[in-house]
Amino acid sequence: MSTPRKGRDHSPQRHGQIKGLSSYSVRRSRVHGRGLFARTPYMRGDLIGEYRGRVIDVALEGETSSAWNSDPAYTLLFAIDDDLTIDAGVKGNSIRFMNHSCDPNCETYVEGDRVFVHARRRIRPGEELTYDYNLQPGDPSDSLDAYACKCGSKMCRGTMIDRDLLQPT
Repeated sequence: MSTPRKGRDHSPQRHGQIKGLSSYSVRRSRVHGRGLFARTPYMRGDLIGEYRGRVIDVALEGETSSAWNSDPAYTLLFAIDDDLTIDAGVKGNSIRFMNHSCDPNCETYVEGDRVFVHARRRIRPGEELTYDYNLQPGDPSDSLDAYACKCGSKMCRGTMIDRDLLQPT
């Protein structure tokens, strides 16, 4: 389940106008399956879009969500907090195709029960749009191999698990 980084300065004024669907496209990715790619340039801070889907109460619906999958590294779920999660498998949009990177060009921000994606740096047309999933494994018995990262970045930590949860070596 993806989670936003904690402790970021965030305000509603940060969200500008979304450029629109024509500013990105879904296509085959070298990272994993399909990915989201910029069709237009983005500047640092530009709003890419909103991670949309059905907001579910984890205590009430738990693993009945449509996005739960037997592969723990495959997820369309985004944890807003300990109680609420967005299930992009229901009413989701193209943002759900963003892949993980340990050196992402985008970052996520939570505003109430909504998640927004912004450019972390200048992004050129043709670049794959990525963010750090910061996965929080629900089952401690899951091995790091279950969450192996394939981003190919020079900064790759080898896993999609939140770096703050990793044991120092």
